[in-house]
Amino acid sequence: MPVSRVWSGTKIIAEDLTGEDLSDVLELHSDASAWWVLPRDHDYGAVEVRHIAHALDLDEPAIRDLLAEDRRAKFDATGQARLVITNAVSIDKDSSRINVQPVSIIATDRAVICLVDPSPDFSPAQIFCHKEEVIAKGGIDAAVQMIIGAVIHSYQEALQWLEDSSDSLANALFEERPLNKPEQLYAFKLRTALSQLRRVTDPMRTVMTDIVDSPPQSRKGKGGRDTAIARHWVLLSEQHARVANAADSLREALSSIFDTSLALADVRLNQIMKKLTAWAAILAVPTLVTSFVGMNVHFPLVGSLTGFWVYLLLMVTASVVLYFVFRAKDWL
Repeated sequence: MPVSRVWSGTKIIAEDLTGEDLSDVLELHSDASAWWVLPRDHDYGAVEVRHIAHALDLDEPAIRDLLAEDRRAKFDATGQARLVITNAVSIDKDSSRINVQPVSIIATDRAVICLVDPSPDFSPAQIFCHKEEVIAKGGIDAAVQMIIGAVIHSYQEALQWLEDSSDSLANALFEERPLNKPEQLYAFKLRTALSQLRRVTDPMRTVMTDIVDSPPQSRKGKGGRDTAIARHWVLLSEQHARVANAADSLREALSSIFDTSLALADVRLNQIMKKLTAWAAILAVPTLVTSFVGMNVHFPLVGSLTGFWVYLLLMVTASVVLYFVFRAKDWL
């Protein structure tokens, strides 16, 4: 998979170049544009980016922002360049965690440079290679939109997994039973994963608003903002807003699952206490009768066979009456 590609019009003229070679090609072909994907290795990235800095008119602040270790999402216009710092996410279903993958993008009128750690879950180079015609037609703007679109898509996949997982927990509540210990642990992991997702999606609200107001533009759009490109930025912003709002709603849903589970646990505890109380009262009747009869006090019929059956009948009758009384009150 090439890490860089240079095109002129709809024709690819070079690919898989180092920073120095890419700079030479862009200087040689004044009408060419390029995309370039680098790993987030500060030393390697710094050397390669500075090789191409002159050809793209990148100043030192722009390079420093691109290589910075700060992972907070932001958008900044530095000279002729537009810088976007964002984070893609991936799902680790085995550990019920969300992994965050920082993505740094800088776009000029001739090139887009993306710094991202290699990952099978998020590969800008693969995205670019599969969408060559779209990039050739839309230019740098389309390339940047593809990366941002892929980032938002990673949010959607993570959110869908969280929603499906929370639905499986909600099914236990429909059975009118509280969550057991493994389910409680799983619910806690989901809340942690959701918090990780919201820490990524919330800062992107401002970033998407800023991008819509001032999108990275290729030379093709300098005479006036391309309507289709501008509309696509608005659609991406709305798409992200829906994801962020859904994440907020899911947070409330998970909180409701916890609260409902605790309420069901309290109800079940109350039911158990009612049963214990009812059986204790039923067993207390024969205990009370035998305690009185067993005292060194003369009671009628004590010591006779008739008295035995009378007191036995009294105990059984009182216990049965109490049993049906508690059954009627739904204590048993």
